[in-house]
Amino acid sequence: MTQQQIINYGIMGAAQIAPRFLAGLRAAGGAQALAIGASQLTRAQQFAQVNNIPHAYGSYTELVNDPTLDVIYIPLYNGGHYAGAKLALNHGKSVLLEKPFTLTRAQAEALFTLAQQQHVTLMAAQKAVFLPLTRKIKQILTAGTIGQVSWIDAQSYHPGGTDISWFQDIAAGGGAFRGSAAYPLDYIQYLLNQQFTSYSGECQRQAPAADWQSNVVLKTEQNVLVNLFISAKLPLNSRMIIYGDRGKIVIPNYWKSAEATLYTYDGKATPLRVTQDSEFVFEIQHFNQLWRQHQLTSPIMTPELTCHTIEIIENIYRRWTAGPTAS
Repeated sequence: MTQQQIINYGIMGAAQIAPRFLAGLRAAGGAQALAIGASQLTRAQQFAQVNNIPHAYGSYTELVNDPTLDVIYIPLYNGGHYAGAKLALNHGKSVLLEKPFTLTRAQAEALFTLAQQQHVTLMAAQKAVFLPLTRKIKQILTAGTIGQVSWIDAQSYHPGGTDISWFQDIAAGGGAFRGSAAYPLDYIQYLLNQQFTSYSGECQRQAPAADWQSNVVLKTEQNVLVNLFISAKLPLNSRMIIYGDRGKIVIPNYWKSAEATLYTYDGKATPLRVTQDSEFVFEIQHFNQLWRQHQLTSPIMTPELTCHTIEIIENIYRRWTAGPTAS
């Protein structure tokens, strides 16, 4: 039996999420992180030392020129995703690109086209759709256990971004909705196998700064109503509730959860639990399988899903920045 090739990853940017991704990469098996590239060599060296990575580069160009690397994981600031991914793809590297994938649909489509031309794999790093709990919930919905879904209510609190300098800069991809909306948008479309057909919402921001809180209402092609409330300041309990005419599913911290509860309207509550050490493992294992099988896109986190989500976020921000602003 031929020994499976180890996939060599490079990390573009020493972001806050990178150490957690690294833990998932190491737990996933079959892959290793060989290099880190940052805009400053000292920062890359420090990250490499703390996280036990062999090589550190003081520029992204040096990173993507490393011939030993197969995949570049990109957790750059939101506005840097497109340029970073384009650089890696142009150097023949497969790319796992953090959310939000890009700032515009045109950028997203351009990256997928480039990946096809370069014959490399490209996928949005959307861990939520690959969780074991997500698969279990999708099976429950498909089986009709809670009946016909008519409303989904999601609220989430993501405070980390407020500590980052570019979080207030819309042009840099800042804002609470920009930073976190891809989680529920991708997740819900995957669970229901439906796209959103209409959406509108309001945000709280002090122009020209980006939003710190938003509420967006959407409707799917099969008439399911969805409410998304996202805050970077209000310390509420993050959760999603999926309502059907026979029951509901309550999912705490839905983008990373290992447990939920199924309630039926006859009064029965059923815990839903799975085992996981790192919520990053499953998206990494899926991406590694794509790479080994020379698949350029994911059949789960599809280019169509990624581009549609980015289009929604792009259009919402266009409306918020073009007209009167809530305060």
